[in-house]
Amino acid sequence: MNSRSRRTGAVRISAPSFPTSPRPSIYRKIAYTFLGLTVVIVIAVLWLTSVKAEVLVKASRQTVSLDGTVEVAKTPSQGQIPGRVVQGTFEKIQEFFVATSTQSTSDTAASVPVEAIQLSDNQVRARGKVRIINEYSKTQPLVRTTRLLTPDNKLYRIDKTISVPPGGEVEVEAYADQTGYDFAIGPSKFTIPGLYEPLQQYIYARSDAPFEAQSLSQNEEPVAKNEATQPAGKTVKPFDLDGAEKTLMDVVLARAKTELAAEAGNPDNMETVYVVKVVDKKTNATVGQVTESFLSSLKLEVTAVYYSKEDMQALVRSKLRERVPDGREFLPTEGSSTSYSLESADLENEIASIRIKADGSYRLSPENPLLQPSVFAGKSKDEAMTLFHSVDGVESIDIALHPSWLRNIPSFKDKIKVTVE
Repeated sequence: MNSRSRRTGAVRISAPSFPTSPRPSIYRKIAYTFLGLTVVIVIAVLWLTSVKAEVLVKASRQTVSLDGTVEVAKTPSQGQIPGRVVQGTFEKIQEFFVATSTQSTSDTAASVPVEAIQLSDNQVRARGKVRIINEYSKTQPLVRTTRLLTPDNKLYRIDKTISVPPGGEVEVEAYADQTGYDFAIGPSKFTIPGLYEPLQQYIYARSDAPFEAQSLSQNEEPVAKNEATQPAGKTVKPFDLDGAEKTLMDVVLARAKTELAAEAGNPDNMETVYVVKVVDKKTNATVGQVTESFLSSLKLEVTAVYYSKEDMQALVRSKLRERVPDGREFLPTEGSSTSYSLESADLENEIASIRIKADGSYRLSPENPLLQPSVFAGKSKDEAMTLFHSVDGVESIDIALHPSWLRNIPSFKDKIKVTVE
């Protein structure tokens, strides 16, 4: 019997069967596909992160003006700013010495011969011709040295004895009573103070040409005079009186500012508006008078309004900002274009109205709806330029696209940056 014969009821057992390993090309395809997808994703990410548009808008500056009033009050209410209003009257009398001067004013030099300019005042005398006019019914004789007086009290004398018929006139030479260039005056009218006062309006003198300052060495002294009788001193010039008035103005105003500040409690860090009124001014000298010194007085009424500079500037900026159109932004200034003047003052209640004239400027705001990225996102560069230039207040536009070969603005708003300057 064959030993390998199957026993009755025995089950046949076969060797296990395993799946066949896939071929290597399948793995390569999977790897290449994954790598390709990775590259595409990386490129897409790089694209999204690098694409952008930068828009630079240069906006023109436009002016806004303010011309109005602001009230300053010791106890401010709504719309007023805190401050003080004080007033005082200040006066000063002072003695001034007449300066020893050489003539330098252009108006006088124009009427003085060139050769006489180098001479001093006491070396020249003004001479000229006048017409003695008689509008009275009787002949009027006038002796040599008859006085002639100008409206500003300069004294002259005629050089010879004359007789003026009624309704007629006589021309005669005249000379200044004193030496000096100030007497070389232009055409003028003269009264004759030696006549009876009511008669002076009918008999008077006129000069048609300027008097000329001539050297005394070229002309004999018209009238022999006793030098001991001449008044001692110097001739008062216009600039002597003007200088005295300016000095008094500076002194009195400085005193007023100090005393008014003390009355207001010496307010610190406050600006001041002053209104100065000349109440009275006097002097005991006239141009041409010979004296060593003279007295001048000046009386001023000074009103001072003190106010907070910060509060005022804030209020001015606020009022200017109110005048700025929508879609524009106000550009603050330091107030260099602002002026203040006192409109009115209530001293009893210490309330003052200050007129303000101020200028400011504004430009397009970055928040302007017409400048928002959503307006031009996805449009071509040319279309975007057209849209920007249609906006009032745009001076110039510069659009930079990244990468530079792009033709259109990115569609994503967060990829667009708009700068206004």
